Amino acid sequence: MLSSRSGTTFARFLIVAGIVVAWDLAGRTIIDPFYISRPSDVAERLWDWVSTGYIVEHVLTTMAEIVYGLVIGVVLGVLVAVILSSSPTLAAVFSPFATVAYSFPQVALIPLYILWFGVFLMPKVVLVAVVVFFLMFFNTFEGVKNVEGGLIAAMRVMGAKRLDVFRIVVLPASAVFLITGLRHAVPFALRAAVFAEFIASVRGLGFLALTSARSYSSAGLFATLMVLLVVGVGLNALVSWLERVVLPWRSAGVDVAAAMQR
Repeated sequence: MLSSRSGTTFARFLIVAGIVVAWDLAGRTIIDPFYISRPSDVAERLWDWVSTGYIVEHVLTTMAEIVYGLVIGVVLGVLVAVILSSSPTLAAVFSPFATVAYSFPQVALIPLYILWFGVFLMPKVVLVAVVVFFLMFFNTFEGVKNVEGGLIAAMRVMGAKRLDVFRIVVLPASAVFLITGLRHAVPFALRAAVFAEFIASVRGLGFLALTSARSYSSAGLFATLMVLLVVGVGLNALVSWLERVVLPWRSAGVDVAAAMQR
C-alpha cells in the first residue's frame, strides 16, 4: 500500500515538474513571455503579493463569497428538496418550475443582482447561493426519492415522528447524494464567484485576474490562476475530508478494493 501510494505521488510530481520545465523552456525559446510569462516570473509575483499581504484581501473576499453562498445554497437546497419530496402534490406542482429555473443561465442574472445589491459582496453571494441551491436541490431530491419506502413505513408504524424518520432513515440513506451534490457544488461555487467578480467588483481573485489582464501582465494573471488552483484544490480536499467523516464506509471500501487488486 505504502509503496503504491509513494509511486503514485512520485509520478504526479514528475508530471507537474515536466509541465513547469516545458513551460519555462517555451517561454525562453518558442513563445514570447509576454503571452505565457515564465515560472520564475510568476513565482516572483506570488512572493511579492504574499510578502506584502496584497493577496490576502483578495483571497478572503473570494472565500467569503464562496462560503456564504455555499451555506445559504446548501441549507435552502436541502430544505426545499426535503419539503417537496415529502409531498407528491407539492413535488408535482413545483418541480417543473425548478427545472425551468435551473435551465436558465444564472450568469445572465448578474446585472440584475448588481442592480439590486450593488457591486460589493452581496451580488456574488447571491449568484453562488443560487447556483449551489439547484445542485443541492436536485441531488437531495433524488436521494430522498430513492429511500426505501418500507423503512419509512416501519418507522411510522413504531410511532416515530416525521423528524425522527428524517434523522434516522432519510438523512443517512440520502447522505451519498448530499455529498455528491456538495462535491459538484464546490467547484461551481468557485467559478460563479470568480465570474461575478469579472463583471463588477473592487476586490477578489476574479478582480485581480481581470486587472492583471487589463494591464497586460501575464505574470500577474498566471499568479492569480495559481492561487485559484490552490483554493480549488483546498476546497475539494475539504469535501473529501467531510466525505470520509460522513461516509467512512466508502473510503474503507476503496481501501479493501485496492488491497484485493494487489
